[in-house]
Amino acid sequence: MAGEEILIVDANERDREGLRRFFDERGYVCTAAQTGAEARDFVNQKFFPAALVDLDVDGQGGGLEVLRFIRDHSRQTGLVLLTSRRSFEGAIGALRLGVLDVIIKAPDQIETMRQAVELAVSKYKARDQSGDLYRELRGVLNDAFKVMLAMARRVYADLSMAAPPLRPNVMFVDGDGEFLNSLAPLVQPLGWQIAAEMTGGSALDHASRERVDILVARNELPDLRGSMVIKTIQADKGEVLGLLYTAPGPRGQIDRLERGQVEDTIRPFTRPEQLIDAIKKLSGELATKAQERRVIQAFRDEHTDFFRRYANAKKQIDALVDD
Repeated sequence: MAGEEILIVDANERDREGLRRFFDERGYVCTAAQTGAEARDFVNQKFFPAALVDLDVDGQGGGLEVLRFIRDHSRQTGLVLLTSRRSFEGAIGALRLGVLDVIIKAPDQIETMRQAVELAVSKYKARDQSGDLYRELRGVLNDAFKVMLAMARRVYADLSMAAPPLRPNVMFVDGDGEFLNSLAPLVQPLGWQIAAEMTGGSALDHASRERVDILVARNELPDLRGSMVIKTIQADKGEVLGLLYTAPGPRGQIDRLERGQVEDTIRPFTRPEQLIDAIKKLSGELATKAQERRVIQAFRDEHTDFFRRYANAKKQIDALVDD
């Protein structure tokens, strides 16, 4: 276990330095703290596979608060409680916090301390190796799902032929009626469901009542910023795609927003046709997503048990990897 970092927390200088020397001589990299505040600072700065904490740091029984902080901020650290007295309450409290051992501070217990630290480090290494395995398993599960989905697309190819053309609900928000009028002849042949609002407030009201797939807003509105309108609606309805544009011109631009974040930018934005082309691109993506949903639903209907087992396994692996 040589080279592993451990944290020693003890208010008694003689005991603290004695433990440091003992574990230093056995190849561990020791960090020693006299107070709980120092220990918390060290835990915030780096990870320790093991921590030895005296029960009476920061006063009688204060070591339990240190243990609780380490548990909450560094779940993989193995905890060992040291006590100079036989405290039943302290031992019970420590065990509830998940310590690996409660050890009396006495010369004849130093070997027990070494074994406890070695056990903590071994457990961390085992978890770390397991984490690599779980991450690999998650990657394999994700790849397997993609392969099966690709196969399902071919099996259920007839679904795309039977599905009606997508007619997205597109809402334009612009206080410049003249600009909106310039867009009308460009969108009429496309078969989209169109709504137009002149202010951010009316756009928010509309989105609360009606379905919106693509929200297209000028950033300069009479009342609110277009960016605020898009982010507010996307915060409530994360599936809405957004386009935020400035006045057309040499410095004009179109930003694509997803879940309130700018994902792509088109510049310079000089012609209304560029905005329509950007909407067409989003409409194509929506059509693809709709097709994916139909394929997945058809696949799920025929393989219900597989999907249940896949979802359950992925949930458990995600929890192990992210723990």
